[in-house]
Amino acid sequence: MEVAGVHAVGKTYLLRQVCANEGYRHATASQLIKEQRGLANWAVSRQVDCVEENQRALVAAVERLNSLMQTLVLDGHFVLRVGVNRHQAIDVDTFAKLQVTGVLLLEAPPEVVAERLAQRGDETWGADEIAAFAQHELTHAQAVCLHLGVPLVRLTMPTVEQASHALRGLKSLMTTRPN
Repeated sequence: MEVAGVHAVGKTYLLRQVCANEGYRHATASQLIKEQRGLANWAVSRQVDCVEENQRALVAAVERLNSLMQTLVLDGHFVLRVGVNRHQAIDVDTFAKLQVTGVLLLEAPPEVVAERLAQRGDETWGADEIAAFAQHELTHAQAVCLHLGVPLVRLTMPTVEQASHALRGLKSLMTTRPN
């Protein structure tokens, strides 16, 4: 399963709690890419270089984790920031290779996200760019889910219980889907 949304929407914070409660394996896409490629860290601005290389590394890391036969909840994005006000959609084939079975898209008002980014030391995002990124993330998530035939659930600033309920629902759908 994939959980996505704009940077600072609360994915990692929420998923650490949800996955611990549900017994799922949680991994952030950025951490898996860093580990696979042997990189130290990302820029504070969340700008991404080498998009294709990073996605290949992510697929390899997820394949390794999937071999452990544990429900993996991948915390990532459908769109990447390649520069200020420049966003690039991740290729649909990447999500097919990741074997995404369902998507939970987290959303929050741009002002909330901007405040959280500023608290992290990133003031390179304006509210307009956050809104544009979130819209691009939603549009591409919908297109990917349609292409892969997997469900998409959207939640705005969910509680741990709401996110747990959504992930349990997505997991039950994947166990009842025909191959």
